Amino acid sequence: MKAEKVILSFVAVFIGLIAAGVAFYLYQSTKAIPPDQTKPAVVKSAVTAAPTPSDTDILTVDEPKDETVINKPTITIKGKSVKGAVVTVSTQDSDQVVQPADNGDFTLTQTIPSGTSILHFSAIFPDGTQKQLQRTITYSTENF
Repeated sequence: MKAEKVILSFVAVFIGLIAAGVAFYLYQSTKAIPPDQTKPAVVKSAVTAAPTPSDTDILTVDEPKDETVINKPTITIKGKSVKGAVVTVSTQDSDQVVQPADNGDFTLTQTIPSGTSILHFSAIFPDGTQKQLQRTITYSTENF
């Protein structure tokens, strides 16, 4: 008797959900959109859109190449960005900040620890946008 009540309750809930769905569908299908509201309204916002990256927002790292193995603890980093950008180079041990020259070139020297290091490059451009890159460098004195 108890199992019959449980099954009957599930059937009643299922039929109720179907009836509610049909009623909602019929209600929604009877709504009409007035002709003057067929065009979407133009909303003017006081909030300015976030700046989008442009072709002038570049950050390239020419040296070192990704996954390079070196045998010296000091590397020279060479890259290019735009005039007025602020470029940061971060490792596990230190952070350095450099501003590119007028032509966009930048160069700096970084000391890296023994083993594998990840160099994080981040540039913040004059328009406020940001771009990031990373390179994996391995310092080893082993001969391959």
